[in-house]
Amino acid sequence: MPRLSIIVTAYNIEAYIRECLDSVTGQTLRDIEIIVVDDGSTDATAAIIRDHAARDARIRPIIFAKNTIGGVATAANAGMDAATGDFIGFADGDDIYDPRMFEKLLEAAETHSADLAMCDYHVLDDSTGTLMEPADARQWKSWPQGGAVDLDEEGRRRMLLFVSVPWRKIYRRDLVERINLRFPVGDYFFEDNPFHWAAILGGQRMAMVPEKLCRHRVARAGQTMATVDSRLLRIFLHHDTIRDELRRQGFEAAHGRDLLRWTAGQLAWTSERATGPVLTELYTVLRPVIGQYDRDAIEEFGRLHGKGRTYLMLEALRTDDRAAFERAAKGEAGGAAKGGRARGSLFARGLFHLRHSGLRRTARIGMRYIGERLGTGAPGRPGTPAADRHVPTASDLMAAMIVLQADLRGLRAELAELRREHTPHNDHPGDS
Repeated sequence: MPRLSIIVTAYNIEAYIRECLDSVTGQTLRDIEIIVVDDGSTDATAAIIRDHAARDARIRPIIFAKNTIGGVATAANAGMDAATGDFIGFADGDDIYDPRMFEKLLEAAETHSADLAMCDYHVLDDSTGTLMEPADARQWKSWPQGGAVDLDEEGRRRMLLFVSVPWRKIYRRDLVERINLRFPVGDYFFEDNPFHWAAILGGQRMAMVPEKLCRHRVARAGQTMATVDSRLLRIFLHHDTIRDELRRQGFEAAHGRDLLRWTAGQLAWTSERATGPVLTELYTVLRPVIGQYDRDAIEEFGRLHGKGRTYLMLEALRTDDRAAFERAAKGEAGGAAKGGRARGSLFARGLFHLRHSGLRRTARIGMRYIGERLGTGAPGRPGTPAADRHVPTASDLMAAMIVLQADLRGLRAELAELRREHTPHNDHPGDS
């Protein structure tokens, strides 16, 4: 029986799977089994997996004949069913892992007698090669030297603030079997959210490894988070799954408000992207979810996190006021002077795009807007003279944003509100 089983999930990632498998087989921890599950790829991914398995006896390939409706959840569960290690870890087939990662996680878990161990990571923008901080970077400040967290009520609450992704954690087999830990299978996205909640609720201690030992790839073609249509709204299907897990483990009273905070975080993020019919559908999807919370719960959220745009959307959902919801989502209810914010304002757009797209893409967006506003055309677009094209800089970004909104009278109040709204609540889809 190996000390650790590493489950690698893959689907149509022929350009990336070699580098991932090389980083996994090159781990300093040698007593491992590597279960690579391909979810019915139609490109060369499966062939590359078989080739690696032929050269390394530790690799056990599981190749699905066709893509499953459960996607990564079905693949990950198949890997868990096949795993024999004392601990189970995960790897995304398009990510890159430090050769010391799994050894450090295992050492931390064993040293602290922990059910789980988690490390920090970098976000790798595939379009630029830029390394960025993840959304939960600030949460690590409490553990600069590592250590462990007892998963009592307060410890669980703190761990639920971290991004939910499983590929920078390992899980003790006893925990997996004791709570029957599995990913929910269905026509979902973001299945790691309920998985994370179940593990944190069921575990007794989490070991913390503050080193950045993984590079998680984003902004690649075909990735889940390239999605901007109504499929984004499937994140909210997990609310009731998490609620049921809270009830099953007897934690609804302790963490019901944490679930509302998680839902509000997803709402804030998703509503920034939703437009037209998707925004209408967002209301329809969320109305029965938020209808489960009473006025006191929504008011408490407002007291703790501010009564800005997200609070206004939650209150409109609670009272079944579609018009108020759409006004709040579009930034038409309130404004900076009243504690809200305009959806298209300087810091709203800038902070959102900087956080989810990075500086270069945000600069290009800003340059396009300034060109359209001034009637000069956007640098780099078809029909623009080559002499006018240049690489966007931070100065371009700021100039464009200033043109977008010259009125800064409500800046201080707006920035304070944005800090509250954009403090990571747990996971948002942008990190899947």
